[in-house]
Amino acid sequence: MKISIKLLFISFLLLLSIIMIAIFAIINSNVTNKLDGVLWTIPAKVYARPLVIAEGMTINKRNILKELFIHSYEKTSQPNMPGEYSYKKEILSIFLRGFDEQNPGLYGIRFNKDTVVNIKRSDGISVDLIKLEPLAIGGMFPSHMEDRLLVNWPEVPKSLINILLSVEDQNFFDHHGISFKSIIRAFYQNVWALDIEQGGSTVTQQLAKSLFFSSEQTITRKIKEAIAALLIEFHYSKEEILLAYINDVYLSQSGRRAIHGFGLGAEHFFGTSLKNLEIHQLALLVGMLKGPSLYNPRRNPERALSRRNLVLNMLEKKSLITPEVSKEMQQMPIKIINPSYRSETKYPAFHDLVRVELKKNFNERDLRTKGLKIYTNLDPSLQESLVDSLKRTKEELIKKYGNKLKDLEGAGVVIDSANGEVRAFVGSSDGNSFGFNRALNALRPVGSLIKPFVYLTALSQYKRYTLTSLLDDSKLTVKLVEGGVWEPNNFDKKYHGIIPLHRALWDSYNIATTRLGLDVGYDSLDETFDSLGVTKNIPNYPSLFIGSMEMSPLEIIQAYQTIAANGFYSPLRSVRLIKSIDSNFFFSYPFKIEQRFRPEPIHLLKFALQQTFVRGTARGFSRKDIEKWQLGGKTGTSNDQRDSWFVGYAGDYLVLIWLGFDDNRETPLTGRSGSFQVWKKLIQDINPISLTMRSRELDRIKYEWVDLDDGLLSGQKCKNSIKVPFIRGSAPQKLPFERKKCRVKEKKQTKNIIEQIREVFKDF
Repeated sequence: MKISIKLLFISFLLLLSIIMIAIFAIINSNVTNKLDGVLWTIPAKVYARPLVIAEGMTINKRNILKELFIHSYEKTSQPNMPGEYSYKKEILSIFLRGFDEQNPGLYGIRFNKDTVVNIKRSDGISVDLIKLEPLAIGGMFPSHMEDRLLVNWPEVPKSLINILLSVEDQNFFDHHGISFKSIIRAFYQNVWALDIEQGGSTVTQQLAKSLFFSSEQTITRKIKEAIAALLIEFHYSKEEILLAYINDVYLSQSGRRAIHGFGLGAEHFFGTSLKNLEIHQLALLVGMLKGPSLYNPRRNPERALSRRNLVLNMLEKKSLITPEVSKEMQQMPIKIINPSYRSETKYPAFHDLVRVELKKNFNERDLRTKGLKIYTNLDPSLQESLVDSLKRTKEELIKKYGNKLKDLEGAGVVIDSANGEVRAFVGSSDGNSFGFNRALNALRPVGSLIKPFVYLTALSQYKRYTLTSLLDDSKLTVKLVEGGVWEPNNFDKKYHGIIPLHRALWDSYNIATTRLGLDVGYDSLDETFDSLGVTKNIPNYPSLFIGSMEMSPLEIIQAYQTIAANGFYSPLRSVRLIKSIDSNFFFSYPFKIEQRFRPEPIHLLKFALQQTFVRGTARGFSRKDIEKWQLGGKTGTSNDQRDSWFVGYAGDYLVLIWLGFDDNRETPLTGRSGSFQVWKKLIQDINPISLTMRSRELDRIKYEWVDLDDGLLSGQKCKNSIKVPFIRGSAPQKLPFERKKCRVKEKKQTKNIIEQIREVFKDF
């Protein structure tokens, strides 16, 4: 009997040992696999472009101030903290938060009107340029929606380590994963409460719990947690453990997105990198670990302030800061930024465009797990202006036409015409809704937007066509290949007889354009489309010439980019470059440019498109603004007014707007009464200054005064005359007798004097 009991006891101990060894083996395997491999799936971060302010630069101060607001900078009388600015007497003082490419600090920018005269640091040293931190606008999140921004050991402030260990684990460098003093203290507390209310967890145990176990308060979980902590301490150094903890801690919830790690916490709450945070800001983040929701400064600012000050008191008691510093910091208000994005992205339509572009070079898994930094061409200030212009116009249209327009949708795209960079992108009328992206995916009849392509095809054949070539706008009947006939009509339901080519374009006459299209032919137009970057097949039916073809807003603006850029084609780009977390990987999207058209026919076409603003369907700007921004554009209205379009360039920007219903029903809107109003609001709001694409003087271009109706030579003083560009050798040669008397004859000497006077007074 004694032998049996002894044997049974030994067997029990053996079995228990086997179980414990198995548990150890399983936990050890989990620890090493997790920490030796890819510790976390890190989503790619998407950023807007950083705002660059450089000496000698011409930039709209209003747009700078708007972007500071978007970045949650606070206007003060005297900036003395990161995230503050002041503007007095042409001097803009900004206390930059800093980021990878820009040191934080106070900088003074002196302006002369809208020109940057100089930039100086607070110590008086001049610098060539500064950069405002790029706005985080989204990410490529994994299914569990955890988000973090990894930091390496050199990037961790020493002050953070001191604060963290003072609050969470004072004996971190002295224990081996478990603090028995803390366990005993917690044990007595739990026995007294007859429940598990308090743990004696070290930083290592907290890391083990976060990585491997649930948050349930059970004895079994605590035992496993302790074993895992011992194994972590056995395999890894204190620095490795602490760094993993710093990158793993949960700090907040932003929509569906969970904010993990002090690196992302610094960006999420303060808009800067971890290394730039001051002690009182670090104290707030560390204090939040006790209860991320309870001490969230956005939800509970008073509790957060109290908790931060408690942490500062602890630092004072441990002589990590002086009583004076502690008192000063406790009096500081908590200043946090508005969250840059609350869920997947701040600008969903633009985010869709970025995703499409990235998939050409990266697989989805890498975008969701490798922690890539994606820097885009988005201009946040311009994006917000586009959203606002769409919203305001829709509100005005509803007031005018009633609630039948409450479901009106819209899309907008803004690009830099010179290089094809996409600066703003909106896929709905409210600007930032998720769902169907109309700017990217909506295929709609383009209406009259296609007409400039027909006219460019003709003007490229300059021996056959000029701006004053006469077109027939009388009744037209076209026999169709499949049988039957087609009779186009003008929007005003009238015929206008024989008219010059340029007038047919700026007044957008359908019949004259159809005749011109039939004359140049489908094959020639197909070549023009191909040169403009349109890759889809061109249907060979006559209604094509007046816009029955369906295209997306993105496809249309790509075609107009070459026109706005004086014949130089550049593929549209939303992404600038991509970096890995450690900056060892670098992938850029280079600027590409190719001349697709000679400058002369483009010059003629742009003249006609500018007349759209002077005499045509886009009237509403002053002559001064038309010339300052070199405006040019085209309205578009599809059959039964189902689609309202406008595309136009101003300064360096090319902007396209579409309005319509998703179910394709009729609207009361034309291109002018709908989309053009959005376009006009946007341009007036942003007031573009920079103009690198200014049309240059061309040797082969000569301007002549001609009559608006017959296109023959005229004079400046003649009634109904207009000065029109011609490719040399193509201008009309005969001057009608009755117009000779109003022909202005300037002597060369007199002309020189006039030019000198103009030069003297041009700036007044």
